[in-house]
Amino acid sequence: MNQRFQNEDIRRVSEQYADNELYKAICTIGARLESEMGEFGMCSEECLMETLELLTAIADRGEEIMDEADNIWLLKYNEYRRFDRHVADGDIRKAVGIVFGFAVLAIDSSKHPFYRYRLAERLTHVVACSKFDGWQSTLDRIFSVPLREGWFDAFIDEEPEKERNTMALENGVRVSNQENRFPHVTVNYIEHQHNSNCQQFMGKMENPQFISSQQDER
Repeated sequence: MNQRFQNEDIRRVSEQYADNELYKAICTIGARLESEMGEFGMCSEECLMETLELLTAIADRGEEIMDEADNIWLLKYNEYRRFDRHVADGDIRKAVGIVFGFAVLAIDSSKHPFYRYRLAERLTHVVACSKFDGWQSTLDRIFSVPLREGWFDAFIDEEPEKERNTMALENGVRVSNQENRFPHVTVNYIEHQHNSNCQQFMGKMENPQFISSQQDER
């Protein structure tokens, strides 16, 4: 999480993921969980994006994630704590635990034994070791939320661009904030770079300069 969501960010995410089954699952108890997180208070939309980020890491790393689970928990804990060092430690631990809990809910929908059993047990153990108050009841409530069988398998196999690209998932929020800060700035991106026989294209595309081994840069 690079920033806390403002109302516009919440609206943007809620519209973009209105039909997302995981988002619907989170929203069933999201408001209640937010009210219990005290000073940190992660909304459902923030929770969705954080959970999708964790699921992306799981999908990309496969069984390697087993050895990385503790470190991922610490990274998220430290990331959340940087927003306000004065927030109660228990609130931050609970926020991370909730994200891990919804990730477990998602992978438990998989038909693959590694995700459904081994990894789900590993992530649950990480939450248990964090020992925030009420962690057992919090996980019980999350695990009681219905999610379609096979949702995580579809997340991996059918929608890699939509669901697994974290930068794309957060792009709407980031662009919104950039537009508010720099309304008159136009940013251009070069999507492809072409190299052939040690030639490189430099400068503006409408007036390129060509540099090769036969021509020194001046």
